[in-house]
Amino acid sequence: MGQASGKGWWSAYRDKVPVSRMDTAELEAGADAMLCYEPMFVPGLLQTREYSAAIHQAGYVPASREDNNSSVEFRLERQKVLVGEQPPQFHAVVHEAALHTTLNRRDIMRTQLLRLIELSRLPNVTVQVLPFDGPVPFGTSFTLIRPSVAELSTVIVPHIEQSLYLGENAAIARYNEVFATMCEVALPPVDATVSPEAHGVKDSLGLIQRLLYPLL
Repeated sequence: MGQASGKGWWSAYRDKVPVSRMDTAELEAGADAMLCYEPMFVPGLLQTREYSAAIHQAGYVPASREDNNSSVEFRLERQKVLVGEQPPQFHAVVHEAALHTTLNRRDIMRTQLLRLIELSRLPNVTVQVLPFDGPVPFGTSFTLIRPSVAELSTVIVPHIEQSLYLGENAAIARYNEVFATMCEVALPPVDATVSPEAHGVKDSLGLIQRLLYPLL
């Protein structure tokens, strides 16, 4: 990793998006696995174009339409890492709260929920929903990016002003433990290969399907 040039597709966005986003894309490109927890939004690597655009337009920090468009395109380019020749394992735990937010566009959220089910069919993608009645509170979003050498892992904790990039062994161990706990208390992963009638209410696919009905 130290001998890598640091250049990739993200270099074309050098003057269009913040450096921190390019750093994230570079880490993702070298990942063997990514563990992601999101309490309020669908994870960026699983977002539709319309959902991503709606989030950027209503962002905390004012930005021009051109900047927002660049951010959306950059996010869509990042998503290609999940379908490359040797894609990393991507495991997301998404709080139920994130799936209730319609962004004032029921059609956008319906398409996004269907996208979650579609992407869960990829052999390297696992999606779990942490329900409202679970024993773990919302907490803060984070992504643990693990390369082939686990000791070089990085935890990204997003923040409005400046995201945290943690690489200390103690931090990596702590977030690994937190994520493991969330996986235990979250609903079973989305399994789109099983017929709807075979799913109980208390699993991730059943919950997503229940949320889809009112959006028709």
